[in-house]
Amino acid sequence: MDEHISKGLWALLEIPLDRCSDVSLYKQISYHLKRMIESGTLQVGMRLPGSRFLARTLGVSRNTVVLAYDLLEDDGYIEQRGRKGAFVTFRRKVLLDLPKPEGPTWDLASGTPSMDLIPWKELGSISREIIYAKGSLSLTPPPLAGLPELRKALVRHAASRGIPARWEDVVVTTGGKQGLFLSLMSLAEIGVQKIWVEELTYPDIFPMINKLKLQVETVPMAPADMLERCNILKEKDALYLIPSFHNPTGRTMDYETRKEVLALAKKKGFWIIEDDAYGELRYSAQSVPAMKAMENAEKVIYLGSFSQLLFPGLRNGYALVPNQLKEEFREALACSAGTVSSLVQYLVSAFLSEGLLENCLERARKEISKRMDCLISSIEKLLPHALAEKPLGGIYLWVTLPGLSDESLHALALSEDISVVPGKEFTKDKRETFSVRLSVSSLGINDLKQAVERLAKAWGDKQ
Repeated sequence: MDEHISKGLWALLEIPLDRCSDVSLYKQISYHLKRMIESGTLQVGMRLPGSRFLARTLGVSRNTVVLAYDLLEDDGYIEQRGRKGAFVTFRRKVLLDLPKPEGPTWDLASGTPSMDLIPWKELGSISREIIYAKGSLSLTPPPLAGLPELRKALVRHAASRGIPARWEDVVVTTGGKQGLFLSLMSLAEIGVQKIWVEELTYPDIFPMINKLKLQVETVPMAPADMLERCNILKEKDALYLIPSFHNPTGRTMDYETRKEVLALAKKKGFWIIEDDAYGELRYSAQSVPAMKAMENAEKVIYLGSFSQLLFPGLRNGYALVPNQLKEEFREALACSAGTVSSLVQYLVSAFLSEGLLENCLERARKEISKRMDCLISSIEKLLPHALAEKPLGGIYLWVTLPGLSDESLHALALSEDISVVPGKEFTKDKRETFSVRLSVSSLGINDLKQAVERLAKAWGDKQ
């Protein structure tokens, strides 16, 4: 950074100094800079102002600043490089005093990915390039439906899964959850009155339905029974499905069932919301076709997301919206949380356009598949009475232990410092399932083995 630019930036820095305090001024300066470094305000690699310049700015002697910098260096926060100046390093040892995360040690409940699944290197490299290349554009509000370059990249990505779409059909969202709420809002606006969900489904949809004062009914999970129930749906109905790597059960709807559901939707006129949040995480090389890619999908709203695994903090997803619902969908977006930041959209666009997403997904798929194999084999060995079927992809495993209630399974797991999700949380009326949902997203193979050992201790002698 040029010296005149650096001085311009640091001239804005205010370090509160209590000149009547018993604490030395150099310690006050050091303490305040530590706080700024720990919070991320001063980032690794940033050059601090020269000691003379900072002394003059703060109205203290140069020796006071030198002592402050020496203390910071001793504590591992900065590195002084002679005439080149002092640079933020924030060595990892200073993190040891930070509070530990709350909650159970073994997280088998959440979908939060472990740090080794996130492509930090690629994200960091692209982020720097975008900020330098786009400048102020990366901080200006994007168009309501999203940046055109990202929407076009998302259509190309959807095409790789066989989904026919135009970039004008794409609306960028802050993730699958926002996409789902916008879908429900827009359907309500055109007169849809009843939302049909599977008997076990994503639980956050229930408060959304209640908020919009819509009715909710369920369809059975078994294919034949589901098709029989779908036969009574009407034009003012919508069906919410997670056909690939279902949350919570992990199951994948077979091709023939998808085909017949779509045929019924065309015949009866009802809408379908296809939640494909986990559809990218298949274990085998063969892709599972999205319903949106099949015939009779004119009234399918498709929801995709990269937030669940690769970009958990960036919150980025997208919806492919049928033309007859497009205006209502955008109006709902304008009235809700609004658009994803331009910086995030440029980042995801570059990730897609440069072909990095598929490489990262492939790496994630292999690791998630290994973890799922480990979890299932450990359960089969240590909990032989448990019922669990390996999914074809995704991060969730549905485990049933006949004779143990949902609350018992949850409480006993917590007693061993393990978090799981009781099965009844995924039902409309909180009914008993004798099951729990486990996730392989947060824990590596060794931790999964230890977690199942503890679950066997908690559940094994209670069956």
